Amino acid sequence: MGSIFSSLVTVANSLTTMEKALNVVSNNVTNAKTPGFARQNMNFIAMRFDPAGGLTGGVDAGQLISSRRAHLEQGVYAQSQRFGRFSQTSQSLSRVEPIFDISQQSGLAASIDRLFHSFSQLSVTPNDALARQGVIRSAQGVAFAFNQTTAALGDAAAQADGELRGSIDAINRVGQAIRNLNVELREDSRRLQDPGLDAQIHAALEQLSEFTDFTILRGEDGSFGVYLGGQTPLVIGDKFFPVSGDFSGDTPILRDLMGNDISGQIRQGRVRAFIDLRAGFLPQLQTDLDFLAQSLADRINQTLLNGVDQNGQTPALDLFTYDSSIGAAATLAVNSIEPHELAAATVEAPGGNGNALNLAALSTGRLVNDFTFSQYYGRIAGHVGRSLSNARDDERAHALLLSQARTLRAETSEVSLDEEAAKLIAFQRAYQASAELVRVLNSLTEVMLGLIR
Repeated sequence: MGSIFSSLVTVANSLTTMEKALNVVSNNVTNAKTPGFARQNMNFIAMRFDPAGGLTGGVDAGQLISSRRAHLEQGVYAQSQRFGRFSQTSQSLSRVEPIFDISQQSGLAASIDRLFHSFSQLSVTPNDALARQGVIRSAQGVAFAFNQTTAALGDAAAQADGELRGSIDAINRVGQAIRNLNVELREDSRRLQDPGLDAQIHAALEQLSEFTDFTILRGEDGSFGVYLGGQTPLVIGDKFFPVSGDFSGDTPILRDLMGNDISGQIRQGRVRAFIDLRAGFLPQLQTDLDFLAQSLADRINQTLLNGVDQNGQTPALDLFTYDSSIGAAATLAVNSIEPHELAAATVEAPGGNGNALNLAALSTGRLVNDFTFSQYYGRIAGHVGRSLSNARDDERAHALLLSQARTLRAETSEVSLDEEAAKLIAFQRAYQASAELVRVLNSLTEVMLGLIR
């Protein structure tokens, strides 16, 4: 009887173990599409079999084994960080490129061409009122185009700042979520084996990788420490250290909880793209645009100053005015000058077209860092176009690398429904076999009890 009862205990334990294994399979299948979930496997433990010593053997359920591999997760995070940076750079530059139109129909390039064309027309009929008025209208068009281009760059900067604020908010939301999950881990050590909690944490980390690079340190209690740029703590155990954006200056600054500038620590992710755009790319474009506006205005003003108007007088007013302390492109304007005040003639030949020819000749002079005015503008527009093209190439390349990293991770940790179905059949049959053994042992017990009676 003792052996029968021992066998019943062994089989009952086996039934419980198979039931747990079936639950693991069921959980895997249920969470096959859950973000961050890694397949779990039951670790079966063979119990010691020693009949003489009263050990009846059998099988028992050990700890769950996660299929997650840290190095594969890190690979996904690294590629996600790079993709986030280049993807955002591509998106931002795609909004900047149309500002620098190089067609002859509209934009700054066309307005500069029309201005020099009006000077050419003036050289043909230097004393024609309509030709003179055409020069003033074209000059106003150039000033307006510079003003509009600067305003468009300002709009692009404002939009980038708004999106940067959103990225900072996303970082803080994820950080707060990881902190809350850490609290759950600390409150109940059994949660260390919880695949659901594990999935939530790693889904949050992957979401964070889109915005910034970071380093992860795992505490002895299983909690996660997250350090932005590998240096600034965002989460340590149950402590959360939010970051903020400082938009009070010309360019935004990312600050930690103590107010320190940590912008330089961030090297990847969307945040890095915004910082590069606002601290480097857009200011340089504005500097180049101001230089072009100032050079154009100064050259034309100086040339006019060397001539005489229809009355044979040196001009009392410049054609263009600007405030370099604010920005030549943003403040470029045309003075209240009358058509007859345009100095189309030279001092040596009043009433002629000598100075109008000098004005028209400015269009082909290499007067801006050894470029013509149109060439210098084309250089600015070309820089934007090349930067966008490079960003798109990088975006495509890192999208492919990110896909490969996720595929490698999926091969190891993703739930395979075919594999789980095979496990389900195997465990069901083991459960049925154990149940059949219980039936046999039950029959033997009844026979033994009948013999005793």
